Amino acid sequence: MLENYEISDVELGKIIINRSKRSRRISFRGKNGAITATIPFHFSGDIEYLRRLIDKNRAALKRLLNKSISRYESSILYDGKRIEIVEGTLTLKADNNVGRGHIRSRKNEGDITFSYHPDDLSSATFQQGFARFIMRTLTTHYGAVLRKKVEELATQCGLEVACGRIGRGQQTLGHCSRSGTITISSYVLLLPEHLRKYIIYHELAHLTHFNHSTAFHTLCNRYCQGNEEQWAKELNKFSFPISL
Repeated sequence: MLENYEISDVELGKIIINRSKRSRRISFRGKNGAITATIPFHFSGDIEYLRRLIDKNRAALKRLLNKSISRYESSILYDGKRIEIVEGTLTLKADNNVGRGHIRSRKNEGDITFSYHPDDLSSATFQQGFARFIMRTLTTHYGAVLRKKVEELATQCGLEVACGRIGRGQQTLGHCSRSGTITISSYVLLLPEHLRKYIIYHELAHLTHFNHSTAFHTLCNRYCQGNEEQWAKELNKFSFPISL
């Protein structure tokens, strides 16, 4: 049985095939400027079946690839990159005085600067490690800001939150448990203010409707002052400046 492998396509490039014991069906997603297919671990089909499936869904996969490329290019770290964050600006700065493989962070009021050796960013491995370091640092410095915003908006909506937590996922930006615990991802720190509010309002609406019914969207839209649909579209198109 094949382990994880790749399929080359003239139009779509390399499609990475990952076998997963948790997967129950074949699914495609864009990641790091490429397409990844996840298949059930004991998938009995062959590569030709996957090629036919790719051909059948080619138009949708092209859109997925273009979106993945756009988001990947937006997330690349480079010298001088500036990113607006929840209370200021994040800046990347090359510094010959920083040792190879090391990163320094300095916070000045709402602004934070990350320094690194100029030769390090050419490494994809360093880029990934750098991105993780940045997100951990942002969580440390600004996690309390997100928790406070959840409490503030909950009070505004006449609600009470059992507990507010900070998550780390980029695919799941918010979650509301049946016990009333709301988790907001640290990636929300990278969103414009109105989209941060949208994520929180969405989870607050789940305190009343634990589903995505018409009643849920009506309530969420009221919390969003009539902007739910527009903000959802903006979020779907948003390219995160940092990605893992």
